[in-house]
Amino acid sequence: MCNRAHSLDTGNGCTCNAPQDNRRNNQVQPAAHLNWIPIIEALLIGVLVGAQREAVKPSGHIGVREFVILAIIGSLCGMLENNYLTATTVIALIVFLTAFRFRSGTPESAGFTTDLALLAVFCLSFAGSSDDFEHGQTTAIGLAIVLTFFLESKDKLRRFFRETITAVEFSDTLRFLALIFIIYPLLPAGDLGPFEAFNFQRIWMFVILVSSVSFVGYFFEKFLGQSIGIKLTAILGGLASTTATTSTFAKDVHDEPELEHAYWQAASLANAIQFPRILAFLSVVSPNLAVQAAWPLAMAGVAGLLVAVLTKVPKQVHHLDATKAIELGNPFSLGPALKFGAVLAVIIFFTKAAAVVFGTHSLIWTSCIGGLMDVDAIAVTVADLFHSSKVDGHLAVIAILLATLMNAIFKTGVTFSTGSHSFGMKMMLTFLAMFGAAFITLFVQQAHLL
Repeated sequence: MCNRAHSLDTGNGCTCNAPQDNRRNNQVQPAAHLNWIPIIEALLIGVLVGAQREAVKPSGHIGVREFVILAIIGSLCGMLENNYLTATTVIALIVFLTAFRFRSGTPESAGFTTDLALLAVFCLSFAGSSDDFEHGQTTAIGLAIVLTFFLESKDKLRRFFRETITAVEFSDTLRFLALIFIIYPLLPAGDLGPFEAFNFQRIWMFVILVSSVSFVGYFFEKFLGQSIGIKLTAILGGLASTTATTSTFAKDVHDEPELEHAYWQAASLANAIQFPRILAFLSVVSPNLAVQAAWPLAMAGVAGLLVAVLTKVPKQVHHLDATKAIELGNPFSLGPALKFGAVLAVIIFFTKAAAVVFGTHSLIWTSCIGGLMDVDAIAVTVADLFHSSKVDGHLAVIAILLATLMNAIFKTGVTFSTGSHSFGMKMMLTFLAMFGAAFITLFVQQAHLL
């Protein structure tokens, strides 16, 4: 057996005790670098969720202490990564909750929210402490905050889904979402039919895109329309449907002619929103076309905003804080969605057919006709054609502007027939300013001066 003196004399070192030293070092090393962060986060998760349940439950029920204990157990199970220990713990937890319910004497009437929250805290603490789950700590604490938010918002959520959202709106939205995630993958993806005009997956994707933007405006107007000023109502209504918004303001002018300037200002704001809305669609379908159309569309929107800003509203109507609800149909309803899809399919067919028979410049006429039906359908159709290199950028921008112009002519007719002659003339001035700015900008852009 070698000794320390021998190792010092030889200079080679004694190796007979090295395995024992390494084993000793291996035993000490993990304890010196124990990661306490998962345990601390587990404690925070237990305190966060437990405090919320403690606040809403009377004394004698499961509270902060139980949640913290379970969070610690979950964290230890995650760090030890022993499947048998984890399974045994979950079974014991279920047995404990069942026994607790029967001991309380009201197993049928008691809610399961606290029980589910306990299971969630265990799972979150386990996930945050497990090395197998990448970004587990961040995910666990984030989900814990979301869980606490929903637990705390019980009354608000109940009022929202039982009073604010109607049964018709909920069922319509549910059916539309089913069509997105069930029907969409089953639709054929290739170009089919005469002139290869029908790509059903792409058409339905455009329906989803346009309906989603309209959906945001629809519910913003629904939730805020009665409690916000007329200007913000006009902006939100314009995000959903400029035609419906302009028609509503025209009806208001007919009922309250003394507020004509206020409604003119609001209608100008609503129609100015249409141009950034179209630009957003182009950015999704064809970013390159969006770049070319950005200046004309932006200038048209700015012109509409300037008309609204420069419109002098009489002092006696500055107290106008709300307006009548804009009559918008739920864009996620199956009927409007299918109608838009059918209109879009017809426009795409005639556009491609006209391009094949009469050449690409026939796009001007089809855009003018289609603009009377739906500007959004023309915008996504033209963007798709440009993306497929079937039309050049200058022609595509002109087609979009002409479609929007024809739609403005239709809305002007609505203001004359539904509102008043004076209101119709004022909206005509608004549209002239917007499209004058758009076409002048387009001309300057083509002359390479912008």
